[in-house]
Amino acid sequence: VKPGEFLAVLGPSGCGKTTLLRMIAGFETVSFGEIEIEGEVVSRPGYEVPPNRRRIGIVFQNYALWPHMSVAENIGYSLKVAKIAAGERKRRIEEALSVVSLSGMGDRSPGSLSGGQRQRVALARCLVAEPALVLFDEPLANLDVHLRASMEDEFAAFHKRTGTTVVYITHDQAEAMALADRIAVMDHGRIMQLAAPQTIYHEPANEMVARFISHGMVIPVTMRTS
Repeated sequence: VKPGEFLAVLGPSGCGKTTLLRMIAGFETVSFGEIEIEGEVVSRPGYEVPPNRRRIGIVFQNYALWPHMSVAENIGYSLKVAKIAAGERKRRIEEALSVVSLSGMGDRSPGSLSGGQRQRVALARCLVAEPALVLFDEPLANLDVHLRASMEDEFAAFHKRTGTTVVYITHDQAEAMALADRIAVMDHGRIMQLAAPQTIYHEPANEMVARFISHGMVIPVTMRTS
């Protein structure tokens, strides 16, 4: 994944997308190979850097907000654990709220927010820790169609503003095509093709990609040579 790139990982259910995300995050160990983040090896057989030391932010499908905390407390929790000074903590929380267009809502409870607003809080909580990499685990799966389109715009704007490297897990082709600089199409734990959306669509690397993307039709032909 290139620095500052928005990479979507796309594939059918059970292909290994979430397992890949969990390995990058440090929730699963690798059996072979290596994972590097900013040039540092964080995973290889027998060696794992703990998740809290990987400078990774994660936006989950179900938001994972604490209901007994305010919006600001949710966002600033990682800073509190890291013993960041109260003044600096407040500044970074307000800055993160501004980035996700929720300024002035820090005192509200997560339960009083809409689904889209909760997703923005989850995004702000991720941003406040200043991660080197942000992982999205099918973040729009629980939202209705109208809200999904709105949040796609939010994610695109967030990436443009921050330039953060993003790995975005999804099974929704339209999402991947709309958001990603490049798309990795997975099947049975392997990457079938890694390319720009236009290339994936017009020049599928194999039959699986051709059938999966936009439910393309594969026509059998017989080649005749004179």
